Amino acid sequence: MASLFDPLGLLPRGVAAAKAGIRVAGWTEQQAMRLLSSRLAAPGAAPRELEGPRPTASLDQKMQSLLDRALDQSTGGGQSELFHRLIDQLVPDEARIISALSDGSASPLVTIRARTATGGPGKVQLANASLVGRTANLALPAMTATYVSHLLSLGLLERGPEDTSMKQDYEILMAETYILKAIKAASRGPLPARIDKRTVRVTPLGRSLWEAATGGRL
Repeated sequence: MASLFDPLGLLPRGVAAAKAGIRVAGWTEQQAMRLLSSRLAAPGAAPRELEGPRPTASLDQKMQSLLDRALDQSTGGGQSELFHRLIDQLVPDEARIISALSDGSASPLVTIRARTATGGPGKVQLANASLVGRTANLALPAMTATYVSHLLSLGLLERGPEDTSMKQDYEILMAETYILKAIKAASRGPLPARIDKRTVRVTPLGRSLWEAATGGRL
């Protein structure tokens, strides 16, 4: 029946519709919760973060395991494991660098630094850029400095003094786009960038790794 506050008589129907909506929403929520519960209860369906932490060996256990293995490991076995570990840390371009220098040759190496106000060496702008990136025909020649730095850290390459007989090779290296950009970035007004010229070659370890790998002894 229409009232002063509801002249069209819509209030009862609105209340009924609202009640129906509440019932539907409640039913939907119940179904969603049941579905979620069933999934959580399903074998192997628990989220990874809900699983308990897997037990891991402690530092002393890992060290003791290595010491125990060392008791039974021969010189050849230790060398083979070392070489496998080193190769596992290389990318194809780095293998190309070792290949290019495996004959004992050296390649020009430069490091670009900014200069301080007193003219001394400042911040390194680019370290270990080398012409070996070009001679080794790398897929990513602009990454040469990063590759060489990594191989130096692994002990597979080593730096040497500047070789004045490679004057033309140094000129070719200094014309590389990424090196020119580094020189520009390291220059400070009238103070030009400082260029440290060195060479890079394979270490005895790197040569042994190469010989073992190419000789099929790994």
